[in-house]
Amino acid sequence: MQAMRSVDINLAPNAVPLATPDEIYHVDTQLDPKTLKEVVLWDDILQAFRNVVQVRNKTRVVPFLKGKNLRILKPRRIAAVPNAVLDVVVDNLLVEKGVTSLQVQQLPLQPTPPQDDDSTMKVKTASQNIIPTSTATSSSSSASTPAVLSNTTSTVRRNPVYGLVEVAMENYTHIDRPLAFTSARGPHEVLDDQPPTIKDPVVPPHSVNSCNSQLQGPQSVTTNVSMEKDVVQMSISASHGDKDAQVALGDMYRDGKGVAQDYQTATDWYFKAVEQGDAAGQLRVGDLYDQGLGVPQNHLIAMDWYLKAAEQGYAVAQYSIGVLYNHGRGVLKDDAQAMGWFLKAADQGHAESQYDIGEFYYFGQGVQRDYAQAMQWYLKAAEQGHAASQHSIGFLYKYGHGVPQDYKQAMDWLLKAAQQGLARSQCSIGLLYNSGQGVPQDYALAMEWFLKAASQGQVLSLYSIGCLYCDGQGVPQDDTKAMEWFSKAADRGHKNAKISLEALKKKSVAVTKK
Repeated sequence: MQAMRSVDINLAPNAVPLATPDEIYHVDTQLDPKTLKEVVLWDDILQAFRNVVQVRNKTRVVPFLKGKNLRILKPRRIAAVPNAVLDVVVDNLLVEKGVTSLQVQQLPLQPTPPQDDDSTMKVKTASQNIIPTSTATSSSSSASTPAVLSNTTSTVRRNPVYGLVEVAMENYTHIDRPLAFTSARGPHEVLDDQPPTIKDPVVPPHSVNSCNSQLQGPQSVTTNVSMEKDVVQMSISASHGDKDAQVALGDMYRDGKGVAQDYQTATDWYFKAVEQGDAAGQLRVGDLYDQGLGVPQNHLIAMDWYLKAAEQGYAVAQYSIGVLYNHGRGVLKDDAQAMGWFLKAADQGHAESQYDIGEFYYFGQGVQRDYAQAMQWYLKAAEQGHAASQHSIGFLYKYGHGVPQDYKQAMDWLLKAAQQGLARSQCSIGLLYNSGQGVPQDYALAMEWFLKAASQGQVLSLYSIGCLYCDGQGVPQDDTKAMEWFSKAADRGHKNAKISLEALKKKSVAVTKK
């Protein structure tokens, strides 16, 4: 289906207000046999709207589809536009002459379609059973005007979807914001079955529902009807000042979910929420600067935005400030400041901050190393289902750091994280089966867990699978397959894999010479 609403022919495209639920109608789309595109038939549009002149998508006129000879196809149709409300431009001369809405409904339809090169084409009169639409009009009659007049009024709103981000920002001069546009720490990636070492991973960007969700890359626009309706309804709520909807809609454009990815439009919607002092909107703008998404990366400006949100007690922003101090991005590296901000967020139950505090105590970063303290903070986050914390608790039990060594407890915690898809936990379980620590030695089960982790590119699992093939443990001995797996691990920088690969190559050469 295609979402559509009527607008007055005298209203400039850039002055059209956002659609309201009452004025939106959905017209069925068809699969065009010639172009194989989803289309809306012109006759169906004429049935739904009176005195139609043209159809617009924002400021662009939607043309009729043409064949290879550039002549308009018959029956006339336009290509459907997913995730958009098309403006059906209507000429309301009858209304201007004082005809009442009741009289309008009784008059025959005389639609005037756009002209094309087929001058012999006659305009087909639509059915009398039209669907009248109701829309908000401004008191000056310059707002969107439906086929049947409504007594309601509304002011014309600026639609950030239509504007570029720089233009949008010029309209927000009353907001205290940085003058110029430009990561945080995520769970450590352990490349060996040893206590983790400090890394400097890229920060997982924040989303509406989780501070740990991964930012999506460009995606194809979803065209199912339910998603289209979700986007339309979110747009309507956002245009009416719902700051949560504004942030959510910004996230959709940022992540390319349900709409084409567009960082400029995302920023515009975030600023709508910022205009209302919304902390989530301030955080999102900070994230854009922090990651350099649609703007030059600038950690200083990111810090300014995070501070605005943090001053409102927003935990995710407090965590983000801690990350910048932790890695010295935009500010001097300062473990004490990082810990202070993590504690502010952790006190509000922010799991990622609780995990990072645990990491500080585990490594003795800015504080005296204290495995017992690390365990306490990991437990706070693990109880919220934080996979990296569950993994770290498993490591503490495996090596007896701060707790008595207990392979069964280690396995239990590693399983919790592995079942959430954490690759290094899957690998660690494979290593426990491989060595028979806390469980009966089982090379076949070890291979199963190594394969799970290897499917995510976990380097130690790649190497371990090579070892199983090399030694014929749990699988038939196969030097060729062992070399394949060693090569995959070596390409990712695993030193032992490089050594094993060279050894097998020499062995292969020696066998060939014989």
